[in-house]
Amino acid sequence: MALDRKYFHLAGGILISLLALWYSFRGVRFHLLFHALWKGHYGWLLPVVLLMNVSFLFRAIFWQTTLSVTRKVSVRHLYSSILVGYMGNNLLPFRGGEMVRLLYTKRLEKISSAVLFSTIFLERFFDVILLTIILFLFFLLYGTNGYEGKGMMLGGIILLMFLLLMVLVRFRVRLGLLFQDYSNGNSGFRGKIAGTVERGLLGLSSLESPKHLLALFVISSFVWLMGLCGCYFYLRVFDLDIHPVLMSVALLLFTNLALLLPSSPGGIGVIQFATLYSMKLFGVQDEQALALSVVYQLIPFVFTTTLGWIFIHRQHMSLFDKGSLDAGVT
Repeated sequence: MALDRKYFHLAGGILISLLALWYSFRGVRFHLLFHALWKGHYGWLLPVVLLMNVSFLFRAIFWQTTLSVTRKVSVRHLYSSILVGYMGNNLLPFRGGEMVRLLYTKRLEKISSAVLFSTIFLERFFDVILLTIILFLFFLLYGTNGYEGKGMMLGGIILLMFLLLMVLVRFRVRLGLLFQDYSNGNSGFRGKIAGTVERGLLGLSSLESPKHLLALFVISSFVWLMGLCGCYFYLRVFDLDIHPVLMSVALLLFTNLALLLPSSPGGIGVIQFATLYSMKLFGVQDEQALALSVVYQLIPFVFTTTLGWIFIHRQHMSLFDKGSLDAGVT
């Protein structure tokens, strides 16, 4: 039954991608699309690749900071793990790259799966916070007029951020105390479950330190700032920098929101739809927007898949063989 449900979700994701592709490319004049691709200034992709690499490095530093509650971990290993994870998301359904990333890191660093899972969750939690801030920023720049409205929007950002963090901190502390008491009094199966949950909550311990909390927010902000700067250079490839800041924010925001939808591996279709929608807000022709979407999706795909494949094969692992990822790991 669970397998049937997975295939149903996969079929639904593929259907969403196909519908998004159909909607995006209906009525497109392909000769203009190919002309836009041919005339692109691809030298601007050099800073894109550099910024992409820096953002992955910052993600590795973020992960090292959350794992520092257990022991010191190699940034180089975490960097390679992140690339392997992105490669997995490019090629596997159900965002399978997250599990590949966990197993790969577990083999390299011999860290508990529960700790790794909770720290990966924490990274995604901060991504949600930063994506929410970018959403509010877009409405500040595009959808709200007047200082009063902008002040209320800024206040909403700060309040939402504070509430999200406080909820997570309180959840971690209370659940940690509960399972600590439970695991101390039980040595059987239930005690082991409680111990696993307790180890998982250890990965959230960095939230209890204001210093770590500030560091995580700053590092995550740098990750998204690199992405925003990268969007600007993607726009420069096709001379779409009429409103550089606002268009970059829109491209980053809507493409990342689109990736939250279930779709085929790599986000094919939903990226095209999101790019087309974001650029239509500024009067960009469909052919130019779709040319942008092709390059915007292709460059990260090639970069992460190539490096991820190199890293995973250096460890004599296989992406499609879970046993090889688990080999030698207890």
